Amino acid sequence: MATGNFVLDKGYDAAAALTKYRAVKFSAEETVTPVTAKTDTIAGVSQFAVSAAEILKGKGASVRVMGATEWEVTGTATVGGMAGLNADGTVHDAATGDRVVGMFRQGATTGNRASVQIVTPGWIAP
Repeated sequence: MATGNFVLDKGYDAAAALTKYRAVKFSAEETVTPVTAKTDTIAGVSQFAVSAAEILKGKGASVRVMGATEWEVTGTATVGGMAGLNADGTVHDAATGDRVVGMFRQGATTGNRASVQIVTPGWIAP
């Protein structure tokens, strides 16, 4: 079972619909949008889903910036391994050239969530 433990969650405006437990990036000052490329620099991980209709009603995003978070996995996640970013904001075991965004505290496979210790803004693995 994936778990999180926040050090810092930050509220932001959402520029587009967000999926829970996926990475977001900045689109403007104090505004986030979904990650769209595996090379994006992340702002953090969305802790709640935000729909387009909710944005129109003023709902913002709660983003985990520091600490451990649940994060959706595509591929595999190995305990103690580095978490690499996917273009859809999910994570996988990092490979050479991937943007590393954290360390897996828990293993998981596609469609499940793993606990990840966040590293922001991330770096490119050698």
